[in-house]
Amino acid sequence: MLLGLLLIACAQGVWAGLATEEPCVTAIFSAYNYISFAGIPPKPLWHSRCRNTLKVTSIYAASEVYCNEDERERGLAQLADQCREFGHEELLSRDEVAENLTEDTIRNMRRVDYLELSRADPVDVPVLLSASYFDLMFNTLESWQYVSWAHHAFGYLGYLYWGIILSLGMISRLFVWAFHRRRGHKERSLESNAYPFVGTLEKIPLVGTCLHWVQTHVIIPAPLATRKCILGFTFSTRAEALIVFGFWTLSIVLSLVGYRTFSGNIYWPDIPSQLLRYSADRTGIMSFANFPLIWLFGGRNNIFMWATGWSFASFNIFHRHVARVATLQAVVHSILYIVMYIQANTIWKGLSKAYVQWGILGTAVMVILLVTSLDRIRIATYELFLIAHVVLSVLTLVGCFYHTIIFEGHEYWQYLWPSTIIWVADRFLRIVRLCYCNLHVSTSNKSLVKASVTRMTYDKAANVVRMEVTPATPSLRPSPGQYYFLYQPFRLTGWESHPFTIGAWHYEVGDKTLLEPASARDVNNSLDVSHVPLLAGGATDSEYQRNWTRDSMGEAESPELRMIFWVRPYDGWTRELRQQCLRSPDLTTETTVLLEGPYGDTFPLWRYESVLIIVGGTGIASAVPYIQDHLRRSDEGWEENPENEKTRVRDIELVWTTRQAAFIHDVSRRELKPALARNDFSASFYATRDSTAYEDLNNCGYEVQGGRPHLQSLIMSRACDASSAGSSLAILVCGPSGMADEARAATHLAMRQGHRSIKFVEESFTW
Repeated sequence: MLLGLLLIACAQGVWAGLATEEPCVTAIFSAYNYISFAGIPPKPLWHSRCRNTLKVTSIYAASEVYCNEDERERGLAQLADQCREFGHEELLSRDEVAENLTEDTIRNMRRVDYLELSRADPVDVPVLLSASYFDLMFNTLESWQYVSWAHHAFGYLGYLYWGIILSLGMISRLFVWAFHRRRGHKERSLESNAYPFVGTLEKIPLVGTCLHWVQTHVIIPAPLATRKCILGFTFSTRAEALIVFGFWTLSIVLSLVGYRTFSGNIYWPDIPSQLLRYSADRTGIMSFANFPLIWLFGGRNNIFMWATGWSFASFNIFHRHVARVATLQAVVHSILYIVMYIQANTIWKGLSKAYVQWGILGTAVMVILLVTSLDRIRIATYELFLIAHVVLSVLTLVGCFYHTIIFEGHEYWQYLWPSTIIWVADRFLRIVRLCYCNLHVSTSNKSLVKASVTRMTYDKAANVVRMEVTPATPSLRPSPGQYYFLYQPFRLTGWESHPFTIGAWHYEVGDKTLLEPASARDVNNSLDVSHVPLLAGGATDSEYQRNWTRDSMGEAESPELRMIFWVRPYDGWTRELRQQCLRSPDLTTETTVLLEGPYGDTFPLWRYESVLIIVGGTGIASAVPYIQDHLRRSDEGWEENPENEKTRVRDIELVWTTRQAAFIHDVSRRELKPALARNDFSASFYATRDSTAYEDLNNCGYEVQGGRPHLQSLIMSRACDASSAGSSLAILVCGPSGMADEARAATHLAMRQGHRSIKFVEESFTW
């Protein structure tokens, strides 16, 4: 819907640019502005143009000579409308000056060339424009109108570019969804699971070849195969780099072409002066045109993330580069206008104007925004970056509004108001999400309003804060791949929010701990949830809870959601969380943490027969939800609901590398315990520190190795196994950039060697 509105706006804008003023009569009355007539003073302009008898008579006479009947009718009607709108005057009618418009009178009128008459000496009779003067003014206006139209049209081409890119993403997502939905219906109609993954996209010859080539050479690899950094810009994939550099190329080219110039232009006689003015306007307008894209791509509630399935990290890259292009254009725009002021010897007069000062302020703030958004500065001062980014962004909009306030009709506000609306809408939806997650009003409970509750525990050995949040709303249903922004409101900087991937969740009913409530399993409210694995903490082993019904739970008892986040303390707010826990003797404290979400998209790992999950540190938060999802989908009761898609996963392997072995032990005895007891799940654990603790933990039923895994060998081995078995392989990676790059390069190598049916998924580890 937003894409449609965007394209409609582009079409309307281009059409509006084509619908310029009627050029013939406009050229005539513009040419007479360089001639002074006796009678009504030349200022104000519209009063003289509309009511000076000599001037109006000359306009009518020249229109008779140089314009056809249709041009005269439309042009004079436009002039009359402008007299009423801008001059609040009525244009003298032709009848009022008809005695001076006979054929003989017009034929005998004096014809004047451009600058033949001094504006200091008013003429006391009507005069006629020479043919050369009319042509010169007509060409000047035609050039100006074309270039003015091109300024906006080229800005709209940026919308068209992103519209095409987003459309390709949405079509791809829709195609995959429709394909798997159709296959699911076929499998259910056969009532058989004897043909797992038959008919996948990759196994259709032509489609499979095309998809494999695109995945191998565009989607999977780093921009330069071995490097993810180009000209100082960092990208995760070659596709992102191609999209961004395509936009850079388009923006640069459109800033340099499409100028209609000629010698003798009345406004700017020499061609260099024309190019200077036109390029100054072009860069300013195109910078404004990028504003809606900047705010759209940078918003948390960007609908295109859902429509395309692309991650917040990808759109954040697009957001940064569109902002960089817009900032560069604004800087060039400002510099070129300063050059024009210097050439005209009006530098101090120009800079003293309020609208110019607002424009300089807007450009300066954009530059500051760009500098403070650099990776090193953003990571080092994240909390300061957040508040500064908001304040400076608002100041940029304010500066741009006041910079363009002098233009009639506020034509440039068409770019600023959509940006403002997008920003306000995003902030409003954030508040809605905050209220939805953290406040629940109920008349059936003792307390009318229920709020979220948070319990934090710091593990010194693991150097991780385990945050367990009980959201207020009972209808919240987490999914793998989702993340939330967390607030701690009762702090001096309580408005700050930090994104965290949800690491795990479970439901508690009395002393029972379950992976999901009955209502989530069966839309028909049949509350049989047999074979649901218990989580550690509510049971001592991997026994199954059977026949959980409303009668056994009792009417008053409802499942309570517990959401787990793992926070690694660094600087700023995360360090403060650790300090709050350290103030308690048992390193555990209760606090108020607000959730904003959910955001993110769930990747359908269950559609692949083999799954390899590679994570580093707290990246385990991305892995555990998918592992728990596999446990749910493996349950017999899951298939009772026809809307639930069957799992095709035959084996899952987890490879987890972290600093402290204690962190591995903590998660393994809690969230990973049910999976470790299964035959279709295997795990390899690596700890880069605390080597003395390895032997103590190896007695727990799993092995913790020292060092790091060799990811290339691991991925190549799994790719060969999948190819030999004719099965599909999904590789999910979440960890530090070095780990993700190594895994991506290994996957790219495997695909270049001909291993197909491999899907690489990288969950963002940094923000």
